This record gives sequence, C-alpha cells and structure tokens, in this order.
Amino acid sequence: MRDPREIILAPVVSEKSYGLTDQGVYTFVVHPDASKPEIADAVRAIFEVQVV
Repeated sequence: MRDPREIILAPVVSEKSYGLTDQGVYTFVVHPDASKPEIADAVRAIFEVQVV
C-alpha cells in the first residue's frame, strides 16, 4: 500500500468546492493511478473520518 500522502495530493480550492463544505463534502486532487478504495483508505488514514 502506498503512503496516504502520495495518494491525496492537494485540496481543491474553488468557489464551488468551498460551497460544498457546508454539506460536509470535501474535494481533493488525487494521484491519477489511485483506485477508489485506495483513496477512501487514504482519507480515513489522514483525516480520521468515515468515508461515505
């Protein structure tokens, strides 16, 4: 398994993504070769949250 910080590269900072934070939705730039399960595991590991 890759390091979670190699999968989650950066947050997306835009007006649209900022508006989604009120709904508990956060957006990130991720590694292009990362799969959905890898991304979910990385988010859980870094932020200690439940991924839906």
